[in-house]
Amino acid sequence: MTLPVIADYTHPAALGRRLADYVVLAVSPDVPQIAADYWEASEASYVGVRDLVATAVAGDTVAERAYLELLREPASADHVRVLRAELARLAARDPGWALAAARKAGEADERIWIDHWLGETASEASEVDLAALPVPARPVGQDSGQSRIDVIIPFRDPARGQRLRNLIACLRALADQDPVDALVRVTVVEADTADRSRADVTPLASRYLHVHKDGRFNKSWTVNVGLRDAQQFPGTHPRQLVCVLDADILVERAFLSGNLARFCTLGHRAHLTHRWMLSLDGAASRYAIRRRLVDLAASVEADSLHGLLLREVPGGCLWAEAGLLHDIGGFDERFEGWGGEDDNVVNRLAGRARVVRFDDQLLHLDHPRPPMTTADGRYLNEHLLDSHLGADAWTGEGGYGDPYRFSGAARPRAGRHDS
Repeated sequence: MTLPVIADYTHPAALGRRLADYVVLAVSPDVPQIAADYWEASEASYVGVRDLVATAVAGDTVAERAYLELLREPASADHVRVLRAELARLAARDPGWALAAARKAGEADERIWIDHWLGETASEASEVDLAALPVPARPVGQDSGQSRIDVIIPFRDPARGQRLRNLIACLRALADQDPVDALVRVTVVEADTADRSRADVTPLASRYLHVHKDGRFNKSWTVNVGLRDAQQFPGTHPRQLVCVLDADILVERAFLSGNLARFCTLGHRAHLTHRWMLSLDGAASRYAIRRRLVDLAASVEADSLHGLLLREVPGGCLWAEAGLLHDIGGFDERFEGWGGEDDNVVNRLAGRARVVRFDDQLLHLDHPRPPMTTADGRYLNEHLLDSHLGADAWTGEGGYGDPYRFSGAARPRAGRHDS
């Protein structure tokens, strides 16, 4: 997926587009909510370009009106487009100002971690009733006995709201796949005080596990439960791969076959599929679900989407050899709540093997944002952020993926499985 920072702003339209993006990034409340640490690292750059725009539009009645309307409603694609056009007009009228603005934007581009994306044909769509769609067939292929893929999806949604919608969309996209020469098992691990999503998940996944967990969601432990569970079905496939997939990712039809082919041909042991993650707004999420699961498009055109781009994201979708993940003791279970566990596992993997990063499209569906800080304003897991280093590194030697860790004597309840 070619994404969208344009280094050449010599054309007024390109400059107008980029400057309007920076206004959105500076004023939209969605930006700090998507990733608090990324926002903190980028805020000064956003504000610097925004202030340049504010000075430029002052005194130009039409441009200033467009600017103020976007400030009032930064989520409006229409307001973004109007301001883009007005800033392009100002750039064409004053080449000297345009040159200085292009330099300012270019310098900011090097420092920001969250970007704005608005495709030229960004579209609205109504909510899809996923329950009314036919239950899809499972991914098929010849399974020559060479490769096995365990897709592990950690999950929790006590409210049974958008996160559950996203999980169902994720599972349906995993069922609509190109044929793949592998045994594919999709396991959903629901870590909650009740098995709320069992009936929703069981028809769509190879295996459903409920494990008891109250308090903050622990993605690391939830993934590790799935890793350990997969070991119950060892098989004889010489190539055994794990894909740790967030429940809010909408994958393309070539997702399984394409990523398997990379391991078969490139010789690496772990990879991230993406350089940028496109976090869709509500309207774009509805459109993407409809396009992928109702229209059955092989992928969703980026030009039809609107949202925020997160740069060099360590999470969302991680592929690795199963043995490599077990060698490092899985994910670090000391992380609870939002943030840090994905950086940690990637860094520990990189200490054992080369971790490759590709540039695929990664679509993140909209949902309510979790708390990112403690009551005193500190990042959750701040005390663990360097725990992939030295004596503090997690090794799993004390055990990992124990399904009873937070449940006392309660045993996890499993759904169907295909082995």
